[in-house]
Amino acid sequence: MRNNICNILRERIVNLYYKPGDPLNEKKLAQEFGVSRTPIREALICLSEESLVTIIPNTGTRVADINIHDFQKLIELRLILERGVARLAVQNTTEAQIQDLELLYDRIKRVKDDDISELIACDMRFHQIIEQASHNQLLTKYLSIIQNQFFRIQTLLSHKPERMRTDLPKVIQALKEKNGDEMEQLMVDHVKHFVEKVRNSF
Repeated sequence: MRNNICNILRERIVNLYYKPGDPLNEKKLAQEFGVSRTPIREALICLSEESLVTIIPNTGTRVADINIHDFQKLIELRLILERGVARLAVQNTTEAQIQDLELLYDRIKRVKDDDISELIACDMRFHQIIEQASHNQLLTKYLSIIQNQFFRIQTLLSHKPERMRTDLPKVIQALKEKNGDEMEQLMVDHVKHFVEKVRNSF
């Protein structure tokens, strides 16, 4: 139950359904989910460990601010983890996961250019499949925590991941050919393109 609640709240925070600074009331959340306050509190503690909420003693819990000042540190860490995931994905990806990426590519081709929320959803799904293809749950866990901070910024800026249509076929090909160098470079370039867009916005 706690994990389900945590996943729902995480998704709401990442998609900015809950805005930075919004209070999260344990009692109201417990009523919404039909549970006691204990699993709510446990879920919020979990999210605080991911830097998505801030728990203030004797005050309450709020959605964490998006801290641009820490962005450079997040970039450095994400690039390290993305390189590792890319290499492992080349070694461990399954035919089913390649098919998932091909289905995602078909989905992306049908998305209208002005449907930013759907394009962001496709980008999230893309990274999720690559993480799963690494077959390293520990690496996936920590990369997901970092990526969620990026996705919050992406949603905040309504950034359109326009490179998805060009990058995804190359990623699929690199995985099929088990080309680790190409796969690593594609993932790094994908992240750096987004970073450049963020920097140009501030």
